[in-house]
Amino acid sequence: MSTMAQAVEAILDALDDRDLPTAREHFRRAVHGNPSAVTDLVTRLAATVDVPQGAIVFGFGIDIWNNPHRDGYAWRCGDCPWTGSNYRSMSAVRSAAEGHAADHRTSRKSVPAVVEYGSDLHTEKASS
Repeated sequence: MSTMAQAVEAILDALDDRDLPTAREHFRRAVHGNPSAVTDLVTRLAATVDVPQGAIVFGFGIDIWNNPHRDGYAWRCGDCPWTGSNYRSMSAVRSAAEGHAADHRTSRKSVPAVVEYGSDLHTEKASS
């Protein structure tokens, strides 16, 4: 297993345990002395989040991106590459995600369901 893959695994384990200081330390070690590694690490962490097609997931930025340095709230669309980050409240991020769903409607694309990350609807969609 590569060093970067080991770092991703260690970060995810710490996040699963809700141990943010340890997750941040694994992140720091993974990129220490190699700032160009940040992009690869962030991309790998984001890829571990299940954003099902047909849904826009919203919630805590840390959960939406699996990045221990994310603050606030965020949303990601499973039907297109659009995302939104750094919202200050759950109601603000929900509203922004619903606005994105409306954008799909006006462009005559299928309208993704707006669901909270970790909700039953999210996990049901993720498993189908």
